[in-house]
Parts: sequence; C-alpha cells; structure tokens
Amino acid sequence: MFSSVVPGGLLGEYVALCWLHESTGPGQGPELRLPTGTVELMVNLSADDFRMPAEDGTSRRLPGVLAAGPYRHAYVLDPTSHSHVLGVVFRPGRARALIDVPLCELADRHVALEDLWGVGATRARERMLDAPDATSRLRVLEAVLRERLTGLDQAVHPLVAAATTWLSRTPEYPGVGELGDRLGWTTRRVQQVFRSEVGLSPKSYQRLQRFRSVLTGIDRVGRLGWSAFAVERGYYDQAHLVREFRAHSGLSPTAYLRGRGGQLNHVPLAR
Repeated sequence: MFSSVVPGGLLGEYVALCWLHESTGPGQGPELRLPTGTVELMVNLSADDFRMPAEDGTSRRLPGVLAAGPYRHAYVLDPTSHSHVLGVVFRPGRARALIDVPLCELADRHVALEDLWGVGATRARERMLDAPDATSRLRVLEAVLRERLTGLDQAVHPLVAAATTWLSRTPEYPGVGELGDRLGWTTRRVQQVFRSEVGLSPKSYQRLQRFRSVLTGIDRVGRLGWSAFAVERGYYDQAHLVREFRAHSGLSPTAYLRGRGGQLNHVPLAR
C-alpha cells in the first residue's frame, strides 16, 4: 500500500510530498532506483536499519533514518527489508533549510540523519513508531518537519528558486551559461549558490532534468521515432540521448522500456 500527502502552508513551500509505503506480502526483489536530483528523507519503521546492496554483491548496513542526497546516477535498492518506510521528497533548492548543511556534501550519498539532526532524528522515528496507523504516521512526519521550520530564518535563496524553476521548465534549452545573465548574477556566484542550495552544478541539474523529461515522455517514441524524440528532448541525436540515458541509469532507453515496472523511478532487476 502506498499513501502520500502534499503538505500545505509554509511546509508545502519546502516539501513536495510525504509518503508511506507498507507491504504486507513477500518482498519483491532488488530494483534500480533512478535519479531525481532531489533530496529525500527515509525512515524505516520495519527495522532499525536499511540494507543497501553494494557493487561487490554484499550489502551495506545503514541507519534506519536517512537523508538521501541529490543523486545523478541510479543505485540498487533491496525492498525485502524495507517493508514499511516513510519518506519525504523536498522541492528543488528547498531542502537546505531543514538539512542545514551545504547540499553538495550529500550529492550521490545516503547519510545518517542523526549526523545532521542529532538525537532529534531518533526521537522523530520513535514518534512515528508510536502512531497507531498510516494516516497518523504521516501526520507525525509533517509535524516533525513543521517543528524544524519553526523559528528558522533561512529563506529559500531567490537565485535558486528562479534558476531551478527555469531549468526544470526548459531542460532542453542548452544555454546554462546564460543563466547568470538572465538572473543578474556572475557565473561563479551561480555555481557556488547552486551547489550549496541544490547539491549539483547548474549543468548537472539541467542534464538530469533533461533525462527526467525523457522518462516522462518516453511513450511518445512509438509515434515520433527515436531520432525525432531525441531532438524534441534537447539532444543532438539519438546517439546523444542513449549516452546520456546510460550515464544516469546504467540502461539503454530500450532496456528501460522493456524492464520498467509500475513506478517511473523504479526498475525491477532479475534476482
């Protein structure tokens, strides 16, 4: 079962989604988690830790409350030990106020939330475990986030708000170099602020948004053909699209189409 809520009010300016996944049946096999470039929080309510498959076939043991940085590349998840998980998806450029470290330090990493929040992370998980049902747990999660926002004077940086909006709406537009001119900032300052507040460089963020536009529009390939679809999405040609798709996902676009599951960002893998 998957439940979610879009927070309102002030919290809604920072958080895009709070979600809860509950599985009552046998766990599915490992899956590829495609990158989104967003910062997320994850709380495992079914175990005290997360198990993340490593490249050598072993598994890494991570604490049960994590911050997932902005990933540029896919990674493998093993949902069998994660049957009951709460999560938070931050809006682009908004997580810094609640995480309170330069987000470039979290890029392509999972970090124990206790390293960022101290004992507050453990106490938040205990409050969620004490809640009686899914709706209550989501409300507790929202309450925890609202409490952390209380009294904070760290507003969203105006440059980041404008830049992420523009790059997300026009991921096919090649002029990242013009971003500073458009916003009235030097290129160096744009790079510094973007890495701190988003976690990625503007160019990396735009490349990832372009990849994301391929995922959301890939069913158009049947009508347009790969070459026309690639150009429509801002790539030079089909070969360019394939290279970039592999760089972010480890898959070719056709392999993704053959293997994708019911969720845009999750691809089931063979056991």
